[in-house]
Amino acid sequence: MNTPCPSRIIMLMAANTPDRDAVLEDIRTLTAASAPRLDQVERTLADGYACALSLEALRLRLQGRLEQQAVALEGSSGLAVEEVAELAQGVARADEHLAELRTALAELAKISRRLRER
Repeated sequence: MNTPCPSRIIMLMAANTPDRDAVLEDIRTLTAASAPRLDQVERTLADGYACALSLEALRLRLQGRLEQQAVALEGSSGLAVEEVAELAQGVARADEHLAELRTALAELAKISRRLRER
């Protein structure tokens, strides 16, 4: 049985995360709307929070694998160094994606609070 290497498994897991770009687009549409409906705002918030949790889980898996590979790096091949670099880039990308998503979610949460106060 041919088992994919751990970094490939992590990349496959990343492909199954909720579509962050679609969630961000929904958030932007609602924050730009003059009169968004509360149920749409709350549903999009839930989707956004689910996406953020998924990204955070992916980041933790990447970080754990990065730490494992960094410890094992001494005396390793160029492939191990390459994997460590890829993992570090993946962690940085996940951090950027989470920051952007959290900022957008904070704006949408403000709208949700205003709508509920009406």
